[in-house]
Amino acid sequence: GAATEPEFTLSRGGAFAAAVLVMMLSEQVMVSSGALFVRATEGAAAAGFIFNVLMVARAPLVLFQAVAASLLPHLTRLRTRGDATGRRAFRMSVNTTLLTIAAFAALTTLGVLAVGPEAMQLAFGDKFSYDRAGLVIVALGMGFYLSGAALNQAALAQGQARRAAACWVVCAALFVIWNLAAPLDPFRTVEVGFAGSTTLLAGLL
Repeated sequence: GAATEPEFTLSRGGAFAAAVLVMMLSEQVMVSSGALFVRATEGAAAAGFIFNVLMVARAPLVLFQAVAASLLPHLTRLRTRGDATGRRAFRMSVNTTLLTIAAFAALTTLGVLAVGPEAMQLAFGDKFSYDRAGLVIVALGMGFYLSGAALNQAALAQGQARRAAACWVVCAALFVIWNLAAPLDPFRTVEVGFAGSTTLLAGLL
């Protein structure tokens, strides 16, 4: 038993690392590849426009990385306690995080609805005219994405890395298929695709 334990630990560590790598690649597909799809059909200027629009989602994601870094070890400690108190604290921690994300996303969406186009031009210049509806769609998608990221940490804390990675792959693949099909104009396709795939991600996780 002692002779095989290191190999087993290495195997589990490798599987976990592979799952996390898959999640990271899927994240980049959902968050960053929209500009590539637009560039392929509309050119570099249009790609710059959609890149700016997706900053509504990308900026909060960067801030959430600090939260995620502390959330996983915290949830893992609660999970390893193995008693009813630990399970209740685990659920409460996840629920509190989700409620905080919901409140933040609601405020962001309201802000975007009120002054989104003006704020975008202030931040990125008046080269583009920003669509209020598109910004709202991305802001809503951002809320579901952050919720999915929080639920992903909970899944990792429970040793469900492979299942979580499968959820990410499904959502990233559907995002690519949606953009290749391009049922709407290129910008709206990316915006709706991002919101739809992140909503599905949160639901699956």
